[in-house]
Amino acid sequence: MNGIRYVKASERYAASYCRAVDSVARERTYLAATVGFPEESTIAFVQNIERNNLAQYYALDGDSVVGWCDVLPKGFEGLDHVGVLGMGVLAPCRGRGIGGALLRLALEHAKKVNGLEKVELEVFASNTVALGMYQRAGFLREGERIDARKLDGRYDNIILMGKRL
Repeated sequence: MNGIRYVKASERYAASYCRAVDSVARERTYLAATVGFPEESTIAFVQNIERNNLAQYYALDGDSVVGWCDVLPKGFEGLDHVGVLGMGVLAPCRGRGIGGALLRLALEHAKKVNGLEKVELEVFASNTVALGMYQRAGFLREGERIDARKLDGRYDNIILMGKRL
C-alpha cells in the first residue's frame, strides 16, 4: 500500500466505493448496515454528491477506494446548518492515519464550501479506536443510546457526538 491519494468523490470511483462500503459493512462491527448498498443506488448517491458539491472524500490505493468520509447536510428547515458524518476504512489499511486525513478533508469542505456549522455522528461504543480519533478531532460526547444495537447476540451502545465547525 504505497502512495495513498485523497480525492473528492467522483462517479469514476463509485463502483469501488460501493465495494469498500460492502466490505466494511460485512465485518458486522463498524457500520449500522451489515451489507453494502446496490451499485446503482451508490452511483446515484455519488452523482448527487458531485452535483451538489457535498463533502465526500476517498482514500485511493491505485484506483481502489480503501477509505471514505462524508459530511452530508441534514437538509431540513431548522437543521440545515448540521451535517451527518459517515466514514470507513478497509481493514488492511487501518492504523495508518487514513481515517484522520479523510476526516480533516471532509470537515474543512463541509465548513468552507457547504457552510455547515456543526457535524454530528453516531459511533458504536465498542469502536474505541474511532471514538479516540473523533475526540482528538474535537468531537464532544452528546449522549448515548443504551443497548441500541443487538447483533449476533451482543448488545452495543451508540455514542452520539458533535462538533461545532
